[in-house]
Amino acid sequence: MSLKQRLRSLTAPMAELDADKLREFCAGHPQCCPIDAAQPRQEVSLVGEISGLRIVPRAGSPSLEATISDGSGSVVVVWTGRRRIAGIAPGKRLIINGRGAPIGPSRRLLFYNPRYELL
Repeated sequence: MSLKQRLRSLTAPMAELDADKLREFCAGHPQCCPIDAAQPRQEVSLVGEISGLRIVPRAGSPSLEATISDGSGSVVVVWTGRRRIAGIAPGKRLIINGRGAPIGPSRRLLFYNPRYELL
């Protein structure tokens, strides 16, 4: 490790170092594209870490909503009719596959019931 890298690891904010480690992990999965490169309504595979999890009531039925990020961006994944899924928890890493729909003014992608694989 060079002196410059060592100094950066000592002075950079922890969130920035975590994002760098996550980007490095995600780059190790070449079959998956970065979240910021995913296009709406296109079948994509994304790899990332669950940064947030909540249960949202939708039309009288619960939905499990997870925010997944890979250091370059984030997407929202919704599993309808579920309160919990075994293995799905904040900090867990997974690969999702599906089609995203843009939501809100930021055009963030939303995936409904995607296929997933826990890593």
